[in-house]
Amino acid sequence: MPHALIVEDDPNSLSGLNAIVAADGFSVDTAASLAEARAALTRFIPDVVLIDLNLPDGSGLDLLHNLPAQPDGVVPVIVMTGNATVESAIEGLRHGIWDYLLKPVNIPRLRSLLARIPRPYELTEEVQSLRSTLRRLGRFGPMIGRSDAIAHVYDAIERLAPTESAILICGEAGTGKEIAARTLHDMSRRRKGPFVVFDCRAFARDGGVERGLDSMLFGQESAVPSIERREPGLFEQAAGGTLFLDEIAELPLPQQEALLRALDSQTYMRVGGSNQVSVDCRIIAATRKPARDAVAQGVLREDLWLRLDAASLALPPLRERADDAVLLAEALVDELNREINASGLATVNKRIGPNLVRECLTYDWPGNVRELHERVRRAYNASGEIVDSLRADEANGSGGRRLNGGSVQVTVGTPLSDVEDLLIRATLDAVGGTRHRAATLLGISPKTLYNKLQRMKMA
Repeated sequence: MPHALIVEDDPNSLSGLNAIVAADGFSVDTAASLAEARAALTRFIPDVVLIDLNLPDGSGLDLLHNLPAQPDGVVPVIVMTGNATVESAIEGLRHGIWDYLLKPVNIPRLRSLLARIPRPYELTEEVQSLRSTLRRLGRFGPMIGRSDAIAHVYDAIERLAPTESAILICGEAGTGKEIAARTLHDMSRRRKGPFVVFDCRAFARDGGVERGLDSMLFGQESAVPSIERREPGLFEQAAGGTLFLDEIAELPLPQQEALLRALDSQTYMRVGGSNQVSVDCRIIAATRKPARDAVAQGVLREDLWLRLDAASLALPPLRERADDAVLLAEALVDELNREINASGLATVNKRIGPNLVRECLTYDWPGNVRELHERVRRAYNASGEIVDSLRADEANGSGGRRLNGGSVQVTVGTPLSDVEDLLIRATLDAVGGTRHRAATLLGISPKTLYNKLQRMKMA
């Protein structure tokens, strides 16, 4: 049976919490002060600690230094407070708490948290051993690499995954922010719940769309009592799991404010509704734009950034990851081999050659892991048994149209529309798929480039 320690100086609150936690299958010890809690910790190692932020002899956060280690390195701590602020939430998250509850405690939310506390029969040590083995092989969930730079990311994910804190992932385009978010989810206590992805770039910043965006985030229900109609929003769809908000700086400012309110109050209201709904999903946000720059430019609220940055994860660009590019290329070629063999259409065993290894190590990879996947996939399709060059597909051009280093060659009489398409594709290829850089080189606006890519069915 898992064991809980409840630290609360109000007798009525303590009695109520004791009953709830015991009813959910925990044995319970209680304390009314930090001194009593420290004494209790000398007698047993709890599986979860519920502690009031304000105690007669100090702050509940002071107890964190006295908590013994568990096999997975962290004892879940749920802080309870009657007057949470952004500052107190940030302080708590930076101290490593798992989550916090506002008083009076929302009982369904408390039970949702307790349901994710590992039971003693879970094979924690075996899981840790398996993770260590995979890391030595250069694999960490779906993530691949063994450089020092990516090892620091693995360490951070292992530290952050067991918590309930909202997280901000920063990194250049193509560094694998969604994969990192999914790894955090898969290693969390919410892994059995849904992983819902929302790309904030998908919506323009006009008032009409913003109103629809509120419904998409928080859901909608009929304002007429006699009509029962409810449309779940992203928060509800992600209940019990994780909501990944990609490119958070592209979210309109009114919705950023609403998101911050939901994070702080742990509740939200559906559009057209009148009842508060408890937040039961973990928020992971991501941005390719440096967060400080986004705040300075007025596209990211500073208070939301501070709230998310209390638990942040920075992904290194591929050019700073030593020989990880070679590992990624090998893994992708192996995956493509498996896909073809599984289809039954052919039997292949392609492998990368020494020249491709050299190219992987010397290329700057401006488009990072995403660019590597695109280039290796094209080279694989254009190669025989040995995939020996990232430029293997360039020999397959026709009609005098092909890439040649940093230039584009065309024959006289090639239609202008084809030349434009070829130039756009070549420029995107040269900058690793980064559309803003491609638009700058082409002398057009990003919006014009987007429209052209839509015509080319590449948007």
